[in-house]
Amino acid sequence: MKTTKKLMPRARQDEFVVEELEDETLVYDLERHKARCLNRTAALVWRHCDGRTSVAEVAALLQEQSATPTDEAVVWMALDRLSRAHLLSDPVTLPADRAQYSRREMLRKLRRVAGITLLLPVIESIVAPLAAAQASCITLGACQATSQPCSGAPICGDPGKCCKAQGPSSCARRNC
Repeated sequence: MKTTKKLMPRARQDEFVVEELEDETLVYDLERHKARCLNRTAALVWRHCDGRTSVAEVAALLQEQSATPTDEAVVWMALDRLSRAHLLSDPVTLPADRAQYSRREMLRKLRRVAGITLLLPVIESIVAPLAAAQASCITLGACQATSQPCSGAPICGDPGKCCKAQGPSSCARRNC
């Protein structure tokens, strides 16, 4: 019987803004308007999702970089989490022997290794507010007293109302 090595899936390449930091990688998904923070383990696995590298090769690379014994199960856990975060081009189907690795099972399996919690793949969602939510509000009085072009800023304490042009040289409370 011939065994085949399981290849890594492909990472999505489009509609992302990626910022590499010292200990993590920030990925903003322009399509879904979601920001994700990948720890070192998850980022390393994601960077090697090229469709050519095997899971075993990534596990070996992870072991080399972390200087701790690493199992393929860590890579499979990362792939599962990357897939759920929509960072891969296609959903990942875990092999039957790797299905549903929980963090607790992984810790139990690798508990003798010091610092193993740093090795577990972590992908956190970051709430990115809409641009309109970033604007500071202004009082109705300030809106009506302005002599400059109206900013369109929200009126403080008046949901759904913004400071917008009423005429050529005045601003007033209007629906946003």
